[in-house]
Amino acid sequence: MIFFYQMYDYVLGEKEIIATLKNETHTQRFTLKIITPARKFVYMSYGGGLVKISRLYDVNGQLIHARNYSDEIKNEVKNFKRQLKIPYFQLWKGFLYTIVVLIIAAIIFSIKNKIKTNDLKGQSAHLTEQLQALKPGQLYGISNFTDAEGNSVNGLPESWIKIVKIDQDTIYIQRSKQTIPVKAMFEMSHISSIKPKNESEWEPNLEKISYPFLKSQLSESDKMSYDAVYIGDDKEKYSGIVFTLKGAE
Repeated sequence: MIFFYQMYDYVLGEKEIIATLKNETHTQRFTLKIITPARKFVYMSYGGGLVKISRLYDVNGQLIHARNYSDEIKNEVKNFKRQLKIPYFQLWKGFLYTIVVLIIAAIIFSIKNKIKTNDLKGQSAHLTEQLQALKPGQLYGISNFTDAEGNSVNGLPESWIKIVKIDQDTIYIQRSKQTIPVKAMFEMSHISSIKPKNESEWEPNLEKISYPFLKSQLSESDKMSYDAVYIGDDKEKYSGIVFTLKGAE
């Protein structure tokens, strides 16, 4: 069995002494160790050094309980403890290394998140710019609320639309037949694999989208997406927003 967490005695110092135990008259040779309880986690030092504790062993390696210490031994222990320093860095370095790693990881994540945010802002700015100069042939990435027949869909799948033509207040679009599950953050690269390569990969029917409704949203600042509503004669089967434009090619 592998143990990732371990308590152990960190030896601060060790020496041989000759002394007499409490209530005894003959001297003996002992090994005196001063230890501090410490911890390891995944083989790295993770704390310790809160107290100094004596360990006294006779020549047979038998541990002598502190209640059997004579005054002479107590003085040896006291003086020896004074000489020894607790190496806090050695005992806590695993914990410190972990903090450093977490800080570095947080910095890297923050930088990556900032880059991602800037990319999304750039994607949104490009989308707005393209919509302000709308023309046939443009391709956009969308999240679908309905399919091309006006039926509700689950999960807001992502796909493509193509601007086919613009006639006064009406935008005629085609949707791509293939969709892809939605991501937390919309990215054009996410839908690149389903971009139609030929006409057969687009829905055959044209959908009519309100141009004035789309234009009204372009005046709103800091928008990152734009909703589209259907205005065909059969619009009663479409409920509200049919899709949201989130990116432009």
